[in-house]
Amino acid sequence: MLNVLWAVLGLCALLVTVALCLALLRVHRTLAVLEETLQTADEAMRELVPEVRGSLGNVNDITAALNVILRSAGTGASRLTDGLGERASSSARGASATVYGIQVAARSLWRSYAGMPQDDRERGGRLDGG
Repeated sequence: MLNVLWAVLGLCALLVTVALCLALLRVHRTLAVLEETLQTADEAMRELVPEVRGSLGNVNDITAALNVILRSAGTGASRLTDGLGERASSSARGASATVYGIQVAARSLWRSYAGMPQDDRERGGRLDGG
């Protein structure tokens, strides 16, 4: 009986060994395909790296030129807009006063032709004497 157990144990060991060999062969095939793919990718990268470097050099040149242009434009814009806010607010006040004056003059002219009396607001709140 002991001899049969040893024989079964040996047979099981052989089956495990065969299964491991098949698994290792499959891993070997997978690794071989992976190695071939990596070599192909490496060759393609070696061909493309000089082209990419040249393109990056062109992009760097364009970027440098654009930076110079933007700096010049920024300097010119800052020179142009120095005190612009003050000028715009005074211009807006002047324009507002002009529009108001035109409105008052138009009303006064209309009333003078229509024969209507003027009220105190349109004379600046002053009486006729002064």
